[in-house]
Amino acid sequence: MSKLGVGVLLALGLVLMPIWAGAADLKIGVLDSADILGKSPEGKKIQDMLKRKSDELGRDLQKQDQEIGRMVEEFRKQAPVMKEEAKKQRQAELSKRASEFQRRVQDADKQLAQLEQREKEPLLKKLEQAVNAVAQEKKLDMVLDRRLSGMLYFNPSLDITEQVRSRFSR
Repeated sequence: MSKLGVGVLLALGLVLMPIWAGAADLKIGVLDSADILGKSPEGKKIQDMLKRKSDELGRDLQKQDQEIGRMVEEFRKQAPVMKEEAKKQRQAELSKRASEFQRRVQDADKQLAQLEQREKEPLLKKLEQAVNAVAQEKKLDMVLDRRLSGMLYFNPSLDITEQVRSRFSR
């Protein structure tokens, strides 16, 4: 290896050594926030409320979908005997209704997402407080959420889910 290559490696090692040394003292906790929220009484209540709202919106949308389907089927049966101008007018009407239906579906999805965000906000703040308390007690430098971090594996000894669940339930 050339002298320049050895020099670069030596310099790189000296620069990165403090980072590696500090990483050895880094204390990390891992938790499953979805599990904590999903199994909490407040989380279950929110999920039940969202399900009822989704079912309510879904019933109306399902009726509209069936109506549009019926109209399309009726058009297919009548199309062979319809005049070209009447066909075009009917197709435009069906297209307009289908677009309107899609807009209503998107509006319902948006409404549900906003409702979920609004209802979960206080619960997420409470979870954050519980995480902070456990992290301070255990003197953790970092806490990762198992499901949100993309983590594929972690040592089970790092799992603080139950401690946070206990603090969260208070």
